[in-house]
Amino acid sequence: MNNSSFSKENISSDGVNLTEIFYVLSGKKKLIISITLIFAVLSVLISLSLTNYYKSEALLTIAGQSNSSNALSGLGGIASVASMAGINLPSSNSNRSVIAIKTIESRAFLKHLISFEGVLPSIMASKSYDHNSNKILFDPDIYLADTKEWVREPKDDKLSIPSYLEAYDVYLKRVSISEDKLNNLISISVEHISPIFAKELLELIISQANELIRSKDLRESSDAIAFLNNEIPSASLITMKDAINKLVQSQLEKQMLSRVNTEYVLKVIEPPFIPENKSRPSRAIICILGTFFGAIIAIISILMRQYFFREQLDDVIT
Repeated sequence: MNNSSFSKENISSDGVNLTEIFYVLSGKKKLIISITLIFAVLSVLISLSLTNYYKSEALLTIAGQSNSSNALSGLGGIASVASMAGINLPSSNSNRSVIAIKTIESRAFLKHLISFEGVLPSIMASKSYDHNSNKILFDPDIYLADTKEWVREPKDDKLSIPSYLEAYDVYLKRVSISEDKLNNLISISVEHISPIFAKELLELIISQANELIRSKDLRESSDAIAFLNNEIPSASLITMKDAINKLVQSQLEKQMLSRVNTEYVLKVIEPPFIPENKSRPSRAIICILGTFFGAIIAIISILMRQYFFREQLDDVIT
């Protein structure tokens, strides 16, 4: 009996509370509207103060190895000889994609990129973008474009000129890479306040990734050919000589591909472009969310003032 009465009282109390809440909010609707409008205006001002970013994208595939190279890598005897000599056989496309992606994401690669003029200031000191002149405006407290001089004050054991290690975190935020292993496709994008620099940096990343991997393979194949040519006269077994000759042939083919193909690893399907529309911020979403949270904060504040603080006052009085 007592439990039933208690439940009915709770239901009745809840109904009264909901009705009371409605009337409380209705009576304070001008205050709610005022607070919501304040948040709406603030969200508009904040969204307008944010810098526009533009994203250039490119779609790539991995340049395939020739059939003879793939067949060679599958021969166990030759693979054993190559392994003993420390020679790398042609990799599969999946391995080449991993090498390309990890190269682009490496600190050493960024160190190479910032050796090109304008890359480091554009990454570390850009402040805004002038669409009329199509130029990046740099922070004068960090970098002077006229004299190409770094003027930021050294602090926290950092020099005036940012190191590649310091720029690395910023670089990773600007560059995004994703791989579709099923279709052997790689998507790369670069985001920056300058749409032109975003496109130019993406082109530089693709070309230099190809160049660095190509140069590395060219050096390795040259060393391998020199080593194998010295080993052929001293090989006693005919099968061993045949294996070495096939290894030499594979390295010569590797050299030919390295010298002929500029798109050595990354082959462009859709080239980088100059984006016309910003990628962020989404000012409409910022304004909507700001207005929404303003209304929520206004309602919660009114209810807390009406009930929470009143209950505390009643407790003090009693």
